[in-house]
Amino acid sequence: MLGVAKQDFVALRRDLTAPIPATAWPDGTHLAPFDVGDAKAIHALLQRAYANGFGSVAPDWLDWWEALRADTEFDPALCFVAKAEAEVVAFCLCWTSSFVKDLVVGTEWQGRGLGAALLAAAMAALRERGASEVGLKVLTSNAGARRLYERAGFAPLS
Repeated sequence: MLGVAKQDFVALRRDLTAPIPATAWPDGTHLAPFDVGDAKAIHALLQRAYANGFGSVAPDWLDWWEALRADTEFDPALCFVAKAEAEVVAFCLCWTSSFVKDLVVGTEWQGRGLGAALLAAAMAALRERGASEVGLKVLTSNAGARRLYERAGFAPLS
């Protein structure tokens, strides 16, 4: 990003052998299976979510999709899509290495527990695949995301 100082990240980790907090899906939302037909809508959500500078995504949705599906750590089973009716309202992407790559919630859905529900679904799926821990990185300045991860049991790497 032009004119922006170097961003500082903090790496967080969570033990997946510890209980995963129970969460409820906010009214009107549900976890939907990943469908390649949603790729353009997911990309648009990522663009809107990262417009604040807390992340980045390739400008063209097709470039993003082609790079994503070519990545050796990509598995569609680790794409968690939250929808309100047919609209994509939140998305979580995990790598096969048990790393949360992206977690975004549409502005109009923030503060309702949707991020926590997606994160819990992702952690449960990773644990089911045999992972004993999950990692992620977050901008130190992204206080909202850091609170979400801390409430979910993530702690800084020591």
